[in-house]
Formats: sequence, C-alpha cells, structure tokens
Amino acid sequence: MNRLFAILIIVVLMNTTTTSYAKSIRSESKRENILEDAVIDLLTQPMYAAVKDYYGTTYKIGSFCEKVKEVKKLRHSGSWCFEVKIEFVIFTGAHNFLDIFTVTLKKDWGTEGKWIMQEYNVRKYDPNEKYECRSPA
Repeated sequence: MNRLFAILIIVVLMNTTTTSYAKSIRSESKRENILEDAVIDLLTQPMYAAVKDYYGTTYKIGSFCEKVKEVKKLRHSGSWCFEVKIEFVIFTGAHNFLDIFTVTLKKDWGTEGKWIMQEYNVRKYDPNEKYECRSPA
C-alpha cells in the first residue's frame, strides 16, 4: 500500500513539474512571438523602402512570412540605437511569389532617431525550396 502511494505521489509530482515547465516554455515563446510581431509591424514602412528601390513601386506588391533574423544593440547598453535584419517573401497576385528580401534597418544618432533602410539583399523565390514561416502570435 505504501509503495502504491509513493508511486502515485511521484507520478503526480512529475506531471505537475512537466506541465509547469511546458507552460513556461509556451508563455516565453508566445511573448517572443508577440514582440517579433510588434517589431515587424513597426518596421513595415522602412522595410518597403527596399521593395520600392528594387521594383520601383510597391503597388500591388505584398509580403508574407516576415521574420526577424537578427537584432543588434548599437553603441552602449543604455542607448536606443539598433540594427535589425528582417527577412520576408514578396508576392503579387494570389500565388505569384517573386523574391526573398533580407533588409537591414538601422536607427541611431546618424539617422536622427528614425528607422532607415541601410541595405538589402534579394534572391529569387524557389518553389522547390522548403521555406519555413514562423508562427505569428
């Protein structure tokens, strides 16, 4: 009887520990996804500066599968100077995927506190390539 009771306690403790750990992971990843969504939303306009420069227009051009590839803090730890690298897929029409853009955006003292497109790289979208999108919040 004592043995059964001990096994039952161990099973219950393992279950609650695993459940709380899983909840912790889910809440951290949800928070991370929300923050990434916010960064992408705030930087959409400067991101499209690269699209306009490359195609000459943004008319009837959309993006999807946006993801933050890298965030760097510039200067010292208390500054509000950043460099962000975002990747996204450009499309026109319903299923006409064109290119994959990687855009570097920067905000520092030289940009007078505004986000600007610093540089971008473009590569053709390959329909045979397995391109994974992140899950938005």
